This record gives sequence, structure tokens and C-alpha cells, in this order.
Amino acid sequence: MRAGIAFSNIAAAYAAGKHLAQAAMQQTGLPVIDVLLLFCSSNTDYQQLLMGARAACGPNTLILGGSAVGVITNEVIADKGSPAAALALCATDNDVQFQSACSNILASDPFVAGQALGTAFKPAIDPALLLLFYDSVRYPGSQHHPAVLIPSPPLLDGLYHSLKQKVPIAGAGLLADLQFGATTQFYQNQAAQHLATALLISGRARSYISAMHGCTPVSSQSFTITSIFQQFLYSLDDKPVTEILDNISGNVPWRNEHPVSSLAIGVRYPVATDTGYSTPYVTRLISGVLPNDEGVILFEPDLHEGMQIQIMQRDSHSILQAAQEQTEQLLQKISADQQHPIVALYFDCAGRIEEKHTEAKLIQQLLNKADIPLLGIYTGVEIAPVGEISRSLDWSGVLIILTAPA
Repeated sequence: MRAGIAFSNIAAAYAAGKHLAQAAMQQTGLPVIDVLLLFCSSNTDYQQLLMGARAACGPNTLILGGSAVGVITNEVIADKGSPAAALALCATDNDVQFQSACSNILASDPFVAGQALGTAFKPAIDPALLLLFYDSVRYPGSQHHPAVLIPSPPLLDGLYHSLKQKVPIAGAGLLADLQFGATTQFYQNQAAQHLATALLISGRARSYISAMHGCTPVSSQSFTITSIFQQFLYSLDDKPVTEILDNISGNVPWRNEHPVSSLAIGVRYPVATDTGYSTPYVTRLISGVLPNDEGVILFEPDLHEGMQIQIMQRDSHSILQAAQEQTEQLLQKISADQQHPIVALYFDCAGRIEEKHTEAKLIQQLLNKADIPLLGIYTGVEIAPVGEISRSLDWSGVLIILTAPA
């Protein structure tokens, strides 16, 4: 398998799409590519970008991707203007195979959308990675109404329910901007909203995945969820969650923040020893407080009564430490397994743009030192294996390195 990366900040979308496909293809050294992953900011004319890319790579290339708050490559980190980036993938001597699938019923039923994706894939020999992308936003936000998001746990549940074989799942809930505006996805020749798409890579390839969160527990104390409905959390240990967070915050006015900037809810999962380079925590950000302060609103509706949680705090030092240590561990594991890195994908929480790209620059430096091509995007939700299955993550970075036998 070969890979090529391209970046553009050209405002003319058709020209940008054509340039991206041509430049990424040229880096592979092959005249035809099998897959083009294409991402761009909301300032872009999506359909024109797609048409330009299609004109350059021909009718048989699988094209997936869509909105990104910003893009990351080996040379640039860009979230201003009209940034766009592409990754070209192609098999050499049929060493890898690619399958893709799309569902357009995500907004009405995420579980059934996941089932449709899983059913669409034929059993593959040596499945290496299933890349999953979906539209994070059902209804965009405005000055008067918060955005309504599409939950990812039902999508993953549906996918697991119908997928015919075991394969690592990683990917992202796409986001167009930090105001939760309308999101667009690419699939083949369409640029549309409310899609769920997936790419299955199989054959002589392996994927190494690290989920790196940016929060640490406030203390070792655990709480039991005693009242919750979907993403609305009311009580912990039979006490109002708002009072518990008041005590922990030290009277910081967290109730007026949307989302809450300092505190979050974390669940710890057991992690297998052979995947010790991923965080054991799944963090749920708090998007705000319910009317009358009766509870808090979480970003995802996947917690339940009886579950043990910890109160987490966002931690810039933790972000950098995780990026450094876990990326180095991943690279050491690849070397020990006698694998050759082909390309890296990085899905980074868009909220971490406010950290001045510090952690993305660190990832960039480490992968440049290892001479690994990089395509990253700023996302709404990150997806990676944590524990026994893949889960959606908040305030995290997910690094995927695709390799071939050395």
C-alpha cells in the first residue's frame, strides 16, 4: 500500500479539489489511486471541491470525507481561510483491498444506519481497520437555540450488531465549525448532510491506534450514577450532581459555561495489556445545566444508572504528556512488531484548537521525526477502541498508524 498527502488553502473550490487529488496521487508514484479521503473547512463550496477531485482521480476512486474545523499535515496546521487536505491510498500488487459503504438515514435512526453499514461489507481476509465517519450535527445551533447533535453510541451499536467479522473501528464525528453549524460529508459523487460512511481496509496491512485524552481525575473518588435519562444526568450517590460539582469546583461559576470548560465526567474501562498505549478513560463533556439547575447535559447519551464515574478536569499538561508518551509507545510497538509505517491519521477534538495547536504540533514533530506522512482533522467526536470495543470520545486525540510488514 502507498499513501500520498496534499494540502490546499485555495479559495476556488474546484481548482483546490483538482490540485489536492493530483498532488496526493503524485506522491504515491502511481497513475491511479483506490481511495481519496478529502476534508475541508466550511468556507469551501463542498460540491465544487468534490467535482474537482473527481475530475483528477477518475470515476473508480472511492472518495470519502467532509467537513473539518481545521486540517493537519506534516507541514501545516490550518483553521483559517479555506484549508483542505487529502489522503490518497492505493494498493500495490493487490496487497490491500478497500470496501466502502454509506447510509443516509443517520438523522432518523443512528442504530439502523450502523446496521446498514455493517451489512454492506463483505467478509474480508485479514481486516485491518474500519474507518467510520458521521455527521455530528442534526440541527445547527443559533443565537436562540443550541445545536441538536446526533448520538454516536447507537451508530456504533448498530455497526457492531451487523458487522460480520471483528475489526478495529476508529474514526470521527465530523464538525464544520466551533458554532456547530451544518456539516457536510463526501461519499463518491455526493456532498450531503446526515450521512454515515465507512471504509474497510483489509489484506497486508495493520492498524495501530492510540486514544489520548486530555483530562485527569480530580481525585480517586468514584461516584455511582443514581439518576440519569439519556444525556441528562441528575444525581450521583443520590445527591444532586450540580451540588457535587459545586463542591469540587471550589465555587468557580461553572454553571454559566456552555460547554463547561473545566470539569467533565469520566468512565474508566479495563484495557488489555496489548493495547496499553490507549487511555482507559472515556470522558463525557458537560454541555450545560438543565433548567432550574436540576442536572447537567452530557454530550452523549451512553451512561446509565449504576455506572461508576469519576469527576475529571481538563488538563493542558495531561494533553501534552499523553501525546508524547502514547505516540512514542505506539512507534516502539510498531518497530518491535517489525512493521513499516505507511501513513498516520489524527482525529483531534476541535475544542482543543484553543490550546494554540500545541499538542497537534507535538504529534506533527514526532511523526516527522519518524518520517511518517500525516493527515489530521479537527473533529466533533473521536472514535477509537477503549476496552473491549470502540467508543466515542470527547476532548481526545485519536492517532492511527497504518503499517505493512517490514
